[in-house]
Amino acid sequence: MRFIGLALSVVLLASAFIVGRVTAPQAASASMLVPAVTTFSHFECYTSGFGTAPGAVISLTDQFQSYQTKLGPPELFCTPVTKKVISGPHFKPPPPADHLTCYMISGPQIQQSRPYANQFVKQDQVSVGTPSLLCVPTHKTG
Repeated sequence: MRFIGLALSVVLLASAFIVGRVTAPQAASASMLVPAVTTFSHFECYTSGFGTAPGAVISLTDQFQSYQTKLGPPELFCTPVTKKVISGPHFKPPPPADHLTCYMISGPQIQQSRPYANQFVKQDQVSVGTPSLLCVPTHKTG
């Protein structure tokens, strides 16, 4: 059950990132979406078994809200990947392709919906709920 919750959190995190990158600036319909150019890499995330909870209190601000939360233990470790759509070309990770570590957080619940699009879904709606992970750039040293 915890794995399903983490998987859902990753999907929500990715959706929130996508919404932040492709939502049109004004009241938009899904037909107005144009994906933004970005150098954000493709990542595959693994459940982690390393580290301790930093316990730091942090302040976060995104397009939906601002709040303070305590940084929990690391839950996911994400590595850049080369993605190949079976019926298409290879997509190597664009620079800067490093790693991400995703820490547990808890934030206030919000209920907002936004149109989004990506290379797999032409247009859809994402419902944003409660933040549960903060993924930070990580430099693997070995």
